Amino acid sequence: MVVDALPGAGFDQNSRIRAVRAKADAFVTEASRNQNFGRTRELFVDASPTVRTYVRFDVDLDLKLGDVRHVTLLLYSRKRLRTGYQARLVRSDWREARITYVNAPRLAPTFVASGPVRARAWKAVDVTSLVAGAQDSISFVLTSASVRGGVFSSRETGLHGPRLVVETMRNDTTQSTTTTTAKLPRAP
Repeated sequence: MVVDALPGAGFDQNSRIRAVRAKADAFVTEASRNQNFGRTRELFVDASPTVRTYVRFDVDLDLKLGDVRHVTLLLYSRKRLRTGYQARLVRSDWREARITYVNAPRLAPTFVASGPVRARAWKAVDVTSLVAGAQDSISFVLTSASVRGGVFSSRETGLHGPRLVVETMRNDTTQSTTTTTAKLPRAP
């Protein structure tokens, strides 16, 4: 995967950047309210009928310590989406093999907009503002106001699956100490 630059990412020597692959992903659709789509190779968002995508990452983030500088969601789009999508944090648990439109977690009111999405390209969206507090697992729901819909690669595709890129400050445990010796006067 090649990423030229991530929005807001620092390039100083005190940063550490790591990408985490999605642990679970699925889409739900109003058209098939009780059906599960947790094992598909594509993820969808659409406004009519309503289609939403859920993505979960298992990552140890402790934002209370202030170590995390930026969190970026990376999705590989298979289709152009002029209006883009909205990423919202999901606070309820869900399971890839069981989620449906009927039992899917509710939408959070706050979101981050992706802006236009190009076809056959990675889209990086800074989701730092959505992530708060210590979390072992982070889930997002993706929605769209477009009736033309968007298509993204799922984790089942391997190399093009969703990623969460976390930039942290380095916590180097090595310390350097300087010892100064002075000459003491000799006793008479």
